[in-house]
Amino acid sequence: MTGSLRCREVERLTLESEDRPLSSDEQRLVEAHLRGCGGCRDFAADRTLIRRELGAVLWPGPSDALVFRTRRLIRERRPEAATAALPAWIIVALAVVSIVTAVGLTIALAGVTPDMTLADLPVGALAAVITIVQNALMLFFAPVVLRAFRARRRMSEGAR
Repeated sequence: MTGSLRCREVERLTLESEDRPLSSDEQRLVEAHLRGCGGCRDFAADRTLIRRELGAVLWPGPSDALVFRTRRLIRERRPEAATAALPAWIIVALAVVSIVTAVGLTIALAGVTPDMTLADLPVGALAAVITIVQNALMLFFAPVVLRAFRARRRMSEGAR
């Protein structure tokens, strides 16, 4: 920006300064204009006062009834958004698989050293690596499976 600014440009830059920092040229031109223009100085002062007063206002939050109704509508329209407990058999199966995997990995990887390559690993260690990859894939696809399980359960409950 070169030269001097008109009042309309200073007002625009004053408003923009609330959303972004002005460049050094813009800031310099605005300050130069404000030194000579009482109207724009008043405008900038009013904006500062408004921002300060609005910042001090305690805005009310939504009522408890509104929060309750909103959550109920979300559950009705998007049942998958509602939290549902996992069946006990899934939790037990995950716990058993986790314990067996941890024990097996510990035994299989006991003799592995950092200087070994994949070709140097014993069969048990390769099985451990495959198990790790398998578990990673299971964690990736678990949400898909759980969504399908919940959808099937909702359908069977709706048929009753």
